[in-house]
Amino acid sequence: MNFKTETSNIELVASACAEWFHRAVRTGRKYLRNEGVYAGWILAYAWRRIRNMAYFMGIDAGTSGIKAAIIDEKGIIAGIGYEECDIITPRPGWVEQNPEDWWEACGKAVKQAVAKSGVGREIQGIGFSGQMQGCVLVGTDGKAIENCLIWLDQRSTPQVRQIEQIIGEEEMLSITGSRCLNSYWAPKLLWLKENRPKDFERTVSILFPKDYLRLCMTGETAAEVSDASLSFLLDVPKRKWSDAIADKLGIPSYLLPERLLESQETAGYLRKSVAEEWGLTAGIPVAAGGGDQPAGGVGMGIVKEGIIGSTIGTSGVIFGCRDKPFVDRKKQAVMSMCHAVPDKWCFLGLALASGGSFKWVRDTLFADKKMEMAAKGMDIYDYMTGLAEKAAPGSEGLVFLPYFNGDKTPINDENARAVFFGLSYRHGLEAVCRSVMEGVTFSLRDTIEICREEGMQVDEVRAGGGGAKSALWRQIQADIYNARVITTNMEESGCAAGAIMAAVTAGYFKDIREGCETILRVKEITEPIQENVKIYDEYYETYRRLYPALKESYARQAEIVAKHF
Repeated sequence: MNFKTETSNIELVASACAEWFHRAVRTGRKYLRNEGVYAGWILAYAWRRIRNMAYFMGIDAGTSGIKAAIIDEKGIIAGIGYEECDIITPRPGWVEQNPEDWWEACGKAVKQAVAKSGVGREIQGIGFSGQMQGCVLVGTDGKAIENCLIWLDQRSTPQVRQIEQIIGEEEMLSITGSRCLNSYWAPKLLWLKENRPKDFERTVSILFPKDYLRLCMTGETAAEVSDASLSFLLDVPKRKWSDAIADKLGIPSYLLPERLLESQETAGYLRKSVAEEWGLTAGIPVAAGGGDQPAGGVGMGIVKEGIIGSTIGTSGVIFGCRDKPFVDRKKQAVMSMCHAVPDKWCFLGLALASGGSFKWVRDTLFADKKMEMAAKGMDIYDYMTGLAEKAAPGSEGLVFLPYFNGDKTPINDENARAVFFGLSYRHGLEAVCRSVMEGVTFSLRDTIEICREEGMQVDEVRAGGGGAKSALWRQIQADIYNARVITTNMEESGCAAGAIMAAVTAGYFKDIREGCETILRVKEITEPIQENVKIYDEYYETYRRLYPALKESYARQAEIVAKHF
């Protein structure tokens, strides 16, 4: 896809003048005649243009928090809001969140964005990106029953073994394209059925996190195909629920939302009560939206085969678009999905603790510094990245395995835990920070190598998430992947995708591809430094040897921890 790489001068001038004139009118300032007739003409043109501007809201319901962005038809963010969410870890390997906390955070984020933009009543549609694989049980009152078992939760591994005995490998791959993982709906539902039977019996519907937020907004129950792909209950090639798998596993089909939509389709309309509280217009369409990875792919323009994305958020993901479903025949925990683009499929390799690893370093080693810098209005991550920049590529042999809560692609081991290997007296905080950034990127290179083994050409990678905001982390990615790394004008790819879907739902764009071509533009290109590529190739070999050497020890340690918990 060829993105626009620049905006015309007249458009920039008009936009700037429009903003000035809009503020002037609202604050009672009068136009000064001596500024000239040409300035007056430009302002008049800009004012007409801003009055006709279309705005759309994208909501990114992530694990760490909910973000809402108001984006205009040209891809300019008019306002953005964010509210954090906490995770709950009642036992080792168990990770939950309270859906009502999501709803509260969503309202706060939206109201922040509306207040900053001043155009709440002009928003024409809402779209979503949302954390995937979370299992929300909904009761007859439309409210969540207990906490949601989110994608990080590892408790249902025994149920995965049950499913593998019930569903044969060939049937599994031909229907879902993937092997069953303990983060998917199916094993979680079996666990809930066995361990929380009363909650299971009270359930009338199961929803993904973003679908629960949409239910609260519209009163309508629906799911969509990209999220549903990681339920292990979807026929991915046919883009519909698999009655065969649900029946064999004893999961009642009535629990699966009857309305299964494409991401750009209208799922409902904004309730009056919600619209009044948020400062929006009642009745605007709400798009079905997409799971965070397919949606993030849309937000980075990964809507055709051959384009690869690398997103470093709480988790890390390598994502690609395909004309037909990807099939994980080598048991490497590559997830196969329907794309958020109709008639396209996609795949992802998942590292569970990418940005989460860097956050752990922040909260553990820089807790006091974090508070000190926050008081000064400074970002602790900038400080940590500055330290990392002082260390040499390869961190002088300090290699980090980012397995804080197990990992997925390619090891698929819930027992794996994080390790610093090669620590010496010479290593300080600089090397620790850099080695975490490098170890996270090594874990994502694992999926890049799977892509290359599948015959895909990976010369260009589009970066998203927090890892795209750091110039150092972009360079580390370029060097470790040995590929140029590209960022677009949309750092908030999830919100951008939601806004694009909203614009399609509202009839502004004919399809998602047109929305991407209009809104997305190349911002920066980072080329690999070949000297660093050679260094990282050597350390990557060390990285790859560490997990096999530790696998048995991980399993034994998990047994000991469980015994003494």
